[in-house]
Amino acid sequence: MNTSRSVAITSLANLVPPLVGLAVAPILASSLGAAGRGEVAAASAPLLLVIGVFTLGLPEAFTYYYAKHLALSNRTFLYAVCSVFGAGLASAVLISLFAGWLAAGDADLARLIATLGWLTPFALLVALLRGRAMGRGNWGLVFWERLIGSASRLALIAALAATGHLSVWSASITIGITSFAGGVAYLIPRRIAAAAVPAPVGYAELSSFGLRVWGGSVGGILLSRVDQLIMLPLAGAYELGIYAVAVSIVDVVLVFNAAVGNVVFSLESRESNDARLTRAARISTIGTLLIAGACAIVAIWLVPLLFGADFAQSVPVFAILALGVVLGNPGSVAGAGLNSRGHPGLRSVSLLAATAVNIAALFVLAPVLGAQGAALATLAGNCVAGFLNILWLRHFRVARARDFILIRRSDARAAWSACIKVARGER
Repeated sequence: MNTSRSVAITSLANLVPPLVGLAVAPILASSLGAAGRGEVAAASAPLLLVIGVFTLGLPEAFTYYYAKHLALSNRTFLYAVCSVFGAGLASAVLISLFAGWLAAGDADLARLIATLGWLTPFALLVALLRGRAMGRGNWGLVFWERLIGSASRLALIAALAATGHLSVWSASITIGITSFAGGVAYLIPRRIAAAAVPAPVGYAELSSFGLRVWGGSVGGILLSRVDQLIMLPLAGAYELGIYAVAVSIVDVVLVFNAAVGNVVFSLESRESNDARLTRAARISTIGTLLIAGACAIVAIWLVPLLFGADFAQSVPVFAILALGVVLGNPGSVAGAGLNSRGHPGLRSVSLLAATAVNIAALFVLAPVLGAQGAALATLAGNCVAGFLNILWLRHFRVARARDFILIRRSDARAAWSACIKVARGER
């Protein structure tokens, strides 16, 4: 499967959850109101956060070593499964301990947050299987996982609303279960051609790479999720509801960037190519910018229509978040390059620094500006992460900063040509 087709399939896989999120969001907004929507976001945010934080970097390590066609011993695979499951149980205990604070003293919401936390181990196992599928280039499996999980979420939320049973509790539990329900796609037996390798990768080597990636995974998840985790005590349920709607729209803008990053990580892990890496960053910026512009135009009239007049404030919040995605896009792809070249620790430094900036700005801006303040904090974090990733690669003389940032006429032609090939089904 060529690069363009891989990116197209991965983009489609990444597009399914935000599209379903956009379909689910008006149902939640109309049934629960802004405050109720905020409570659902507050209840599910800890679960969605720890799914990324407690992976120990093992899904990325799976992608890296499977992409290099290195085998994992059965014992190594079993140790990895036990590690992420144990981490999931530990995270569930942690969520239970802090549920009261996260719920801002609301006892019912605290119980709901704690209940969702116990779903974490299963979601982490699915993340591990997804990492193996990406390393093997099985992008179709990733697509089916996303589709099954997202479709089941939409169907259940719609059914609950139609029967009058949609509440903060039922909506949150549905979101929790469907966050890993698509994992059944990875359980379908497949024949995989055995690769000739000198020796299988051991757990020590696997976990070493995983732990170096882990810091970046933690930073990336915190950068994208910590705002919704702590906004309730900082700005209240109403502002969190406004912000949650804006985030559900900006997830569409992230689709192409995430797809390019996943495919680049897999391809560059097999064989490094500096020209391919920088071109991927520039083409990703073109696609992300076009998607952001289209979403901004549509959001102006669609958000008040679908969500109601109370949610019109989500539009400027979305605009700020989308700007942050576009500005951070080149550095995001550069981060995939750092991982694939065996420098995951440096990407981790970038993302942890960005997270520190984001959290500091969030505490300052959210109480004053509400949802817009949280969006500005995220924008600042994205810019810091992207700049540092590019700086690290420049240090290793991989490429100049402008090779990642400045779009060329040939990039537009290459992007258009790739779209034509994908449309025609060419490989």
